Amino acid sequence: MRRIRWGRVALLLSIVVGTSGMWAWIQAGEKKESFLARWDQAFFNLDARAAVLVDAQTGEVLYDQDGDTPYPVASMSKMMTEYLLLEAIRDQRVTWEDKVRVSENAATAEGARISLEAGESYPLRDLYEAMAVGSANNAAVAIGEHLAGSTADFAALMNQKAEELGLKSSQFVNATGLVYSYGQNQMTARDVGRLAFRLVTDFPEIIQLTSEPRVQLASTGERVLNTNLMLLTDNESLRVPGLDGLKTGFTDEAGYCFTGTAKRGERRLISVVMGTDTEVARFTQTKKLLEKGFL
Repeated sequence: MRRIRWGRVALLLSIVVGTSGMWAWIQAGEKKESFLARWDQAFFNLDARAAVLVDAQTGEVLYDQDGDTPYPVASMSKMMTEYLLLEAIRDQRVTWEDKVRVSENAATAEGARISLEAGESYPLRDLYEAMAVGSANNAAVAIGEHLAGSTADFAALMNQKAEELGLKSSQFVNATGLVYSYGQNQMTARDVGRLAFRLVTDFPEIIQLTSEPRVQLASTGERVLNTNLMLLTDNESLRVPGLDGLKTGFTDEAGYCFTGTAKRGERRLISVVMGTDTEVARFTQTKKLLEKGFL
């Protein structure tokens, strides 16, 4: 009589049970936390402090790397300034032809900027284009003051809108994302992704602007280059077919950040990469994340 090899029998039974269980799992429609998804994420990691990948049609988070920890967000918080401005345009509370008088506070904002003189007035559209394309801080402050009267009052509007949009771990103190003695804007990567999702969903026209490599301001003739180096690049390490936005950010505290978006066919994805060590890395990690999502 043969000796039964119980170890082999147990192994065979575990494989059969495990396979049938996984098949039942798949048949039941389990997608978000499938074994294969968890296995894949365990071996896929970005060289960044935090990151998420979002399906722009559904808002579903497809990839999450420390996505629920609040970090300094730098100029990516200007997406909230953009949202509030586009909402005000839609609701006819302001118009693109509005002349915005630039305060001393706005004119002296540091970092990325355009030529603005305190006491002078500029078309609201020019300020918007300079902020969305060139990340101009002085333009963002001027827009916030035009909409709410002061930086503090505009920050209150930003926080109110964040709550309305379901951003659960975001805190805004100004229109720019710059660091001041009174604080700085902080968001989780998940909240940044949610904000970007609502921005491109509610105001898809913004993509027409963020896809431009440069703009020329109508009032002054100043040319503003896009801070998104992934647009029209010949560098294969940065090039992502279909990429057309969305917003860069940098401070010493935040590191290099980028919210990207790309569309292929009928599918659009939104990527968020926070806290890389170099300017180029925020784009190479974006490429890695988006290409993974489009597989």
